Amino acid sequence: MKAITVVITILLLSALPALSQQSRTWEELWQEMQADADDEDDEEAQDEDYERLAQLARSPVDLNKATREDLEQLPFLSELQVMDLQEYLHRYGPMRSLGELKMIKSLDYWQQELLPFFVYLEDEADEPLPTYSRRLSYHPHAEVTLTGLVPFYERKGDLAGYLGYRYRHSLRAEYSEGERMKVGLIGSQDAGEPFFAGDNRWGYDNYSYYVQVGRLGILDKAIVGKYRVSAGMGLVLGGSFRLGKLASLMSLGRQPTTLRPHSSRSQADYFRGAATTLRVLGSDRVDDATLKLTAFVSHRPIDATLADDGTAATLVTSGYHRTVSEMARKDNTHLTAFGGRLAFTKGGWRVGLNVVHTHLDRRLQPPTTTLYRRYNPAGTDFLNTSLDYSYTRPRLTVSGETAVNRDGAVATINSLGWQPSSNISIMALWRHYSYRYTGLYSHSFGDNARAQNEQGFFLGTTWKPLRRLTLRAYADYAWFPWAKYLVSQPSQALDFLLQAEYRLSKWQLLARGRTRFRERDNEDKTALTANNEYRLRLAATRDMSRVLSLRTQLDAARAFYLKPSLGWMLSEHLTWQPRSWLLCATAGYFHTDDYASRIYLYERQMAYEYIMPTYFGHGLHLAALVRKSFGQHLRVTARLGFTRYSDRSTIGSGLQLIDSPQQADLDLQLRWKL
Repeated sequence: MKAITVVITILLLSALPALSQQSRTWEELWQEMQADADDEDDEEAQDEDYERLAQLARSPVDLNKATREDLEQLPFLSELQVMDLQEYLHRYGPMRSLGELKMIKSLDYWQQELLPFFVYLEDEADEPLPTYSRRLSYHPHAEVTLTGLVPFYERKGDLAGYLGYRYRHSLRAEYSEGERMKVGLIGSQDAGEPFFAGDNRWGYDNYSYYVQVGRLGILDKAIVGKYRVSAGMGLVLGGSFRLGKLASLMSLGRQPTTLRPHSSRSQADYFRGAATTLRVLGSDRVDDATLKLTAFVSHRPIDATLADDGTAATLVTSGYHRTVSEMARKDNTHLTAFGGRLAFTKGGWRVGLNVVHTHLDRRLQPPTTTLYRRYNPAGTDFLNTSLDYSYTRPRLTVSGETAVNRDGAVATINSLGWQPSSNISIMALWRHYSYRYTGLYSHSFGDNARAQNEQGFFLGTTWKPLRRLTLRAYADYAWFPWAKYLVSQPSQALDFLLQAEYRLSKWQLLARGRTRFRERDNEDKTALTANNEYRLRLAATRDMSRVLSLRTQLDAARAFYLKPSLGWMLSEHLTWQPRSWLLCATAGYFHTDDYASRIYLYERQMAYEYIMPTYFGHGLHLAALVRKSFGQHLRVTARLGFTRYSDRSTIGSGLQLIDSPQQADLDLQLRWKL
């Protein structure tokens, strides 16, 4: 009887269009999942996270033919959800409509909304697709994208100090035949950097390039050029994806293991050389045992701040080369790295061995007289090894990774995800990162940008008490046994979040509160004092029609370090998307006491551009984005942003100083597809 009910439900869902013309993009949906990551220190990680998802969206997979590895590339899915999707396809056969995703009880609303941007059904004849790139995902296609920023102001460095002009621009050219072959070239230029001049005589300040082939017998994937590798939970190789705490709760802590091209402008954690993944044993069948070997070798330049004796005091990954001193750091040090991963999978079991060795042609010698830098990476050679493991059964997932560096220091992270019913899931995570553990590519779950000097316990839950109501909550405690930046002695932190989402046919309501209790040196650096933060977001989205939606949002913040700081911002967002047009408009007023109570606001940007602006002080922000598609090959986008402050006469400081209380920028983008 149960099977008959399932079949009838599938037929009913298949008869309905699963997707209407969507006004929300995967960027907006992901940003909601990353709500607690907008104030992290590691902005490069956020940019790389965005680029990773953009790359997946450009090459979606046929869900009916997707392997377990294909699904595991999607970072917002838990191990259990990956297995549930495969089990559904194995039991009931190919999906006829993406509406059948509602039958996967372990998928929540966000994942059901996100999946159609990254998967498709090849035989869907009558189901509209959100993006043109999805229609090309399984056919050879080429794309060239030109993006430029025109500022209607001058910074102090533009007048004297910067080596180049004030315009920022980039070029992206890619050719793809799904996973069988990808070729890409990306050039990027920051404002103030020389272009076809000075030390940039070859044009752009930064280039990324790659050739990828795959799905050739035992060869799963091979890349020549610039690439990224991630493995396990990031303790040894975490250079591909770093989830915020809320997103980790939704995926029950799973980190994707990937080998992929480096196609962003970020200068952190990439490799340059060759890498490959070979299937030594097994096939793509669900229950088949597989053994895969990933090996890589790399030699790349990196910027470094040099001491008087020629050693490298710090490795610099900002990528800025605007001034004489910044240009002098460009590519003055080289890293040679090699390593690999051996992973065995059988049913719900997975075990992986990871190794990476790195050699620098200059000795890395941080200024250890500064207490918090005492245990920063130092020397010329670095070795990290780890063992990662996971076990997944219906409604239960256990996973973890334990790593050791060349000095014998240990880092370990272990998590448990439990879904006792389709309406509730629970995640518990414990991590212990020694303050002596260092890894040049280590990024994992925690309060710190790197997996070092932290011990903690995380407990979170997602509960759906009503059909339209979803509650999410977590509590995280962290202990830092050694000094940190602005903290000269051991300290601790508490982080709490509670979020409620209520959905009707045309309304989406969201309320979120977050509280962080941290410690920081007092003014005399003789003791620790409170450094607390409280944030609130209330948002209501109304779908006026299939092509028009409105979102009203209130953000508030209260910070306390030595003195209180209050801030708030009220914003309105409009999205109108008739046929080949797209119009997005944003208007917001902000009022904060200072930077401590700053407000973060996401708004629609150009394709392949990730920006999370912050607003503090008193002022008004306006933005409008217009996009027009000319047939199936050409798309033109323009975005105008304007911000005016009423509490100051200048904006910024140093060479970034704008001698005006207002600034306006025009972004232009031209995308051509074949």
